[in-house]
Amino acid sequence: MERLRADLPQEVRESVGWVFRELLLNAIEWGGQLDPRRKVRISYLRARRMLLYRIADPGKGFRFEELRHAAVGNPKEEPIEHVEVRKDQGLRPGGFGILLSRAMADELLYNEAQNEVVFVKYLD
Repeated sequence: MERLRADLPQEVRESVGWVFRELLLNAIEWGGQLDPRRKVRISYLRARRMLLYRIADPGKGFRFEELRHAAVGNPKEEPIEHVEVRKDQGLRPGGFGILLSRAMADELLYNEAQNEVVFVKYLD
């Protein structure tokens, strides 16, 4: 991410870097099961008015409604319910990545299986 063209504002470089890192780590941890033999594919397109990244993992995918350990799966009336779920499941603290990525990227699109994500950041 540090190599993004210098003509981009620092704020854009930081937000794109954060979203890219979060989605890549999700693909490695959840889709690839932290197995170094399983590969995550990354594609990148820089156009005059946008950045587009595609991250595809080797996992079977997921369903948002089954992500009780993540903030995106929380009911609106219980915005941090996933914290207790993570604790009960013995997972490290976290679970805010997809929610924050949605807020920082202009578009966050998943394929049907949801083992591939495209995120877009518009530059205008």
